Amino acid sequence: MWFWLWTGLIAAWLAAAFLLLRWLWRQAKGLMEALGAAAVMADELPGGAGFAGSVLPAVALSATAEELAERRDGRRGRIARRRALRQARHQAAYDSWAVLAGYKDG
Repeated sequence: MWFWLWTGLIAAWLAAAFLLLRWLWRQAKGLMEALGAAAVMADELPGGAGFAGSVLPAVALSATAEELAERRDGRRGRIARRRALRQARHQAAYDSWAVLAGYKDG
């Protein structure tokens, strides 16, 4: 009895895995076709700009050392600003809870 139960469960699991993977494959294939069509349409834009005129950053392999250092410094600056803002929010929350708990005077 257990043999047939486990056999049925394993067969159902394999069938479900197959159907899920087939669905994922078809979704990915459709996405790749849509991206290919979008790339073709972008290349046909007036002025021949295509992806060359986009605001996307240049590939790191073609960037100079100065450009890479500038990007790194900018990224570190943005991270530091976000960290400082987050710390200020957290400190305000800690202070308000400390006042409510009576550890600190308001």
